[in-house]
Amino acid sequence: MREYQTIIIGAGPAGLIAGRHLKDALILDKKKEIGKPVQCGEGISGNALKMQGIEPDDLWISCKIHKMEKIMPSGRIIGKFHEEAMGYVIDREKFEKYLARDAKAEIRLSAKVTDLKFENNFWEVVIESGEVFKSKYIIGADGPSSIVRKKVFPENQNKMKFVPAVEYLIKTEKELDTKTTKIYFDNKKYNHGYAWIFPKSKNTANVGIGSMGNFSKEFGEFLENTVKKNYGNYEILENRSGNIPFSTSWRKVYKNGAFLVGDAAGLADPIFKGGMTQAMMSGKTAAECILENKPDSYEAKIKAMPFADRKLFKVSEILFSLDNEVMSELGKIFEENSSFLKRLFIIMSKPNLRKNFFRIFKSSLIWKKERDYLW
Repeated sequence: MREYQTIIIGAGPAGLIAGRHLKDALILDKKKEIGKPVQCGEGISGNALKMQGIEPDDLWISCKIHKMEKIMPSGRIIGKFHEEAMGYVIDREKFEKYLARDAKAEIRLSAKVTDLKFENNFWEVVIESGEVFKSKYIIGADGPSSIVRKKVFPENQNKMKFVPAVEYLIKTEKELDTKTTKIYFDNKKYNHGYAWIFPKSKNTANVGIGSMGNFSKEFGEFLENTVKKNYGNYEILENRSGNIPFSTSWRKVYKNGAFLVGDAAGLADPIFKGGMTQAMMSGKTAAECILENKPDSYEAKIKAMPFADRKLFKVSEILFSLDNEVMSELGKIFEENSSFLKRLFIIMSKPNLRKNFFRIFKSSLIWKKERDYLW
């Protein structure tokens, strides 16, 4: 039985970031190849990379994003062009291989974990081949269907919610704007969600919808009425659909030397449902707690992080409960380059917005504080 200080289950961004910090560690993953399959919009902010000390590299950057357009139901657009890239659409497969290249931990693929046991203050981890590994700590970085969460944190199961996301990598007839990502809001069509177009090149993009409801019809309409209308005929290249886990209430993320990170902990952004920033931050934090010999401090540190602020769920509830007319009016106000006081005056002058004033104002304050940690 091979023994390590830490066994990391999952070789995605969370597990690989932890593995870049931990030397006496083993990463186990059921997949055959790092980075596959891709189930992700692949958007990430420059701030998220900076927090990890990662320099943007053309090796794994598909597009440099200078503008994030938020399209309201009326068609009005919110979003400013930035001279410097504010974020990137990456090649997730190449990015994960890049993270794995500098990992201090040993990586073992085609090693599906089937059981976990905690005895005498140590963890025994069993993989499908029957091999058993032993460690003082385990890090559950094994995504939405985490075995670590199911086996070690059963009390969390009923606290998790899953947002279905249908996404395809497509090829377009007409060229895309490779400096701009597009997010489409429509609270009549998308229940607590939105549609998106993230460019991968001049003629390829990740196109999808994430919503709590059944939206197969809406996705077909989005392809025909938005994608085809703007970019001509399209060809579906790859299915990248999956489930996005998150939680609206706090749940345990540490016990007996076991850590939950990233999607396994349900740390996805409650507004845009992105997860890479949170995955990398939580993976790094778990590793630091182990290195500092302060594992018990992990849960408090995660709770204190901006992306874990429970007020964000209130913002999400407010945003997705507004009717389309209010959303469109807000879009018109924020599209204009006006001062905060002028925007406030306009909101108070419009009956539809005035009755939602306190909710809008509260959401704006929270959003302004936490926005840099949400994608």
